[in-house]
Amino acid sequence: MTILCLHHNDADGRACGAIVRRALGKEVTLYEMDYGESLPLELVVVADHILIVDFSLSKEEMAQLAIYHQFTWIDHHKSAIDELEGIADDWAGVRDTSEAACVLTWRYFFPDQAVPKAITLIGDRDIWRWAETDTGFFNEGLYQNYTRPNNDDLWNPLLDDDPEKVSELIELGRVLRDAHLREIRRTTARYGFTVTFEGYRTLAVNIRSSGDLGEHIRTLGYQIGYCYVEKVSEGELTTYVTLYSDQVDVSKIAQKFGGGGHAGAAGFHFARENSPFPPEAEVIIDLHSHDE
Repeated sequence: MTILCLHHNDADGRACGAIVRRALGKEVTLYEMDYGESLPLELVVVADHILIVDFSLSKEEMAQLAIYHQFTWIDHHKSAIDELEGIADDWAGVRDTSEAACVLTWRYFFPDQAVPKAITLIGDRDIWRWAETDTGFFNEGLYQNYTRPNNDDLWNPLLDDDPEKVSELIELGRVLRDAHLREIRRTTARYGFTVTFEGYRTLAVNIRSSGDLGEHIRTLGYQIGYCYVEKVSEGELTTYVTLYSDQVDVSKIAQKFGGGGHAGAAGFHFARENSPFPPEAEVIIDLHSHDE
């Protein structure tokens, strides 16, 4: 049987891919995706079993895959689960917004085994629960590694729940995290600008998004953090946006612009025109003030 696993391109998604690889074997084809990217049709047409973890496609694409393939979907993104409600009821997998996808994936494939500490720490950060003391340090250390799911030197000890490997990453992250947070504070102070976005007081900043960045923007008193980067994608300049909030359900805002995500963190993208904001968005840029 030919098995294809489509996973998201972040730590949670890569952890999911590593778990699928452990559960179903190294012969599984892993393919990393981000929202808005095209399906790898050359891989889809030859696959007997398709798994999508920590990720989703359009309703139409998901339905088609489920018709023509053995299909498994594991996800925790509120907007996708809501959109596919009713359609996905008979699909294999698990949909649950209360846990990160990597935790759901581990419990799905290894229900009788305790969740490894590394998976708990990755998930704790991904859903921004921060219930574990070492979550920030561990993830900072993890990001210094090549985290693709086929890196057995990294993932085998983590999935084996090797305490020495976990401690190694925590100690590495402990050294780096304070510097990382200082850089976030410096960057937002220098490059952030205040806007009213969709009626909410927002700090926008042209920087690659991260949960730490979103958290810092929230501590500054803004209702929404609007983090954006731009790159050429499929032949056109595209703006990629991540929204953060602890006051507003940003998944609903992201859906308005063709994206989705969680209530506290969501994203979307659009073809770049004259502004880093979608043309149809309600935006007022404050040219006279910026609270640092």
